[in-house]
Amino acid sequence: MSEKLYRLVTQNNQIDLHLSGRWTLSNLGDIEAKLVLEFEQGLDQLRLGKTTLGGASQKIVYSMYAEKIEAVDTSAVLIFKKLENLVRTFNTDSEIHYVDLPNEFASLKDKLAEYDLNQPHEVAHKFVSPSDILAAFGLASLNLFKAFWEIPQLFGLFVYGLFEILRRPFEFKFTSMVFHLQQMTIPAIAIVASVSFMVGAVLTEQAVVRLPGFGTETFVVGFIGMVTARETSILLTGMLVAGRTSSAITAEIGSMRMNEEIDAMKVMGLDVMKFLVMPRAIAMLLTLPILTFISIVSGFAGSGVLLYMRYEMSFNEFVSLIYNGVEISDIGTAMVKTPFIAISMVLVACSEGLKVRSNAASLGYHTTVSVVKSLFLVIIIDSIIAIYFTQISTFGGW
Repeated sequence: MSEKLYRLVTQNNQIDLHLSGRWTLSNLGDIEAKLVLEFEQGLDQLRLGKTTLGGASQKIVYSMYAEKIEAVDTSAVLIFKKLENLVRTFNTDSEIHYVDLPNEFASLKDKLAEYDLNQPHEVAHKFVSPSDILAAFGLASLNLFKAFWEIPQLFGLFVYGLFEILRRPFEFKFTSMVFHLQQMTIPAIAIVASVSFMVGAVLTEQAVVRLPGFGTETFVVGFIGMVTARETSILLTGMLVAGRTSSAITAEIGSMRMNEEIDAMKVMGLDVMKFLVMPRAIAMLLTLPILTFISIVSGFAGSGVLLYMRYEMSFNEFVSLIYNGVEISDIGTAMVKTPFIAISMVLVACSEGLKVRSNAASLGYHTTVSVVKSLFLVIIIDSIIAIYFTQISTFGGW
């Protein structure tokens, strides 16, 4: 097979490599090792000749003839780069000529021109020492800090984008915003409503069974209503939106990044923030309150249906207890959380989408990171605002 693919001729100060056939991965097999060995042997012969002649600065001429190549791929080009490096190592002043390169060969050679064959590769460690664990923990902490340090910067860009919308409202992509609002809201209504309904029913069942033991059975409906309005509604909605919408935003923008559409937009002078980020951000600002309100109503419905079916409480009585036990401030607390959570999720999703590189693995990685960050932010923001409003409510400020 090797005789059909190449012929190596070494004479005087010249090395000629004549190629033919299909230089593709399926045909190379052990050709690389054999060719490199023969090439090194040829260089050794020239080195001995150079030592005999005493010409320390003697250079060689290396010519590769590719007119008979039928097909070539990147694996072959990397072999030829290795041969070229051997020649350069022998003498940096040596001449290298590629003769009659096919267009396919020349194109691959240009694309791999900057590829470093000697770049280090990570080696798997068989034994993990305590210092390795500490180093990995430190690196993970640093990456986490860098990831969340981006959020204030992104928020600053969002505020600037809002200012630009107020200054030039006619330039805002209203049609795009309405499209994203529809895509984020309508398909999510069913899943948000059904999940909230079931969680409301489960919480009510647990409260009815547990609370009477503490002598608080009269507060079951009011307590469940308050918990549903303040906490479970926004938490469930935020998590569902993070898993559904944030991942979709990252995948959309990441796919545009992979297809070089974003680079084309920049070349055309289009503002990525204005065309891609702001319509999605405004749509998310409108989507999350709508879905949160639907979640609250669905949670109340699940609680009411369970009490009617299991404990024969009429709907009129349930509505009356909810009306007396749930204050407008409880619903207002959930609604106050929505803009902070919405902006955090959409900015993280867009940011991760813009980080995607030109491969599918990068798209999957950043989509996963987007969902994880969004879930983390939903819980953190909900906790901070919930504690704050609980405190000011305790002191009579809300």
